[in-house]
Amino acid sequence: MPKKSLEFGLYSWFPGYGYAHIHPANRKEFESLEPHNKVFEKIGEINGWLMLRYSDEEFKVRPDLFSSISWLPFTFGEWVRPANQPSGPVAEITDIYWSVSDDAPFFAIKQGKQKLDGLYRKEQLQPA
Repeated sequence: MPKKSLEFGLYSWFPGYGYAHIHPANRKEFESLEPHNKVFEKIGEINGWLMLRYSDEEFKVRPDLFSSISWLPFTFGEWVRPANQPSGPVAEITDIYWSVSDDAPFFAIKQGKQKLDGLYRKEQLQPA
């Protein structure tokens, strides 16, 4: 089981902000990720850079655009199943999005190699 992050947050960066916020080694991948409204795990700090994780990728970014959100019950790579089906199919968390209007996270999951349609609220999932 993946280690639970102690802190989650948003990094609302857009290309118009410039690239000084992103470590040179991570610029291309971070821009391709389109980080706005995605939830990151803060995994550490080193030499003035925040270490953020999204799915299986890690990025170094400047801390000025990071905003913490409340703790989440699930993180990337965790196994879950539908809350209304305790013995239902097992799926893996692949993406975590933040809905500003709902002020809540939504989770994308996959079974095997296939991503399932739709996004799930935290109350719609339970640990597997």
